[in-house]
Amino acid sequence: MRKPLRCAPRLLTVSLLLVATACATRYKPRGLMGDGYSEQRLRSDVWLVNFDASAFTSRERVEAFLLWRCAELTLVNHASYFGVVNENTPVRRTSTRPTLIDHPPYPTDDVPIEPEVASSRSARMTIQIFPERPDNVDRFYEARDILRRLAPKMREQ
Repeated sequence: MRKPLRCAPRLLTVSLLLVATACATRYKPRGLMGDGYSEQRLRSDVWLVNFDASAFTSRERVEAFLLWRCAELTLVNHASYFGVVNENTPVRRTSTRPTLIDHPPYPTDDVPIEPEVASSRSARMTIQIFPERPDNVDRFYEARDILRRLAPKMREQ
């Protein structure tokens, strides 16, 4: 008579954990599977930054990836600080045209009118970048400080 395998449940558990870990999103540009970061320039100093992840990625990690991308984008654009203009919704730009014909009372810009509802696996932030510390922004970050603080989390990939 054969003995039942006792390690089978453990092996199955370990296998499932490895598969789940392999499915967790890594920090990268948005790929074919729809996960990763992306950004859209709204003005010369305003960006809509997104990070979409798989179901196996924690909310904390998604938010860390989003902040990391905001900091990188700030430095690439020769700035030092970024301020949060709007979280989870896009910025609505307005025209400066003076007449109702040129400036109707409804939005005409290319930014979505109704924000998409972000899931727990995605995060978005509209940021404004600044070369120097902003005085008139409530919530701002120094890009190099964000990269320094989040570096340990980024190494966990």
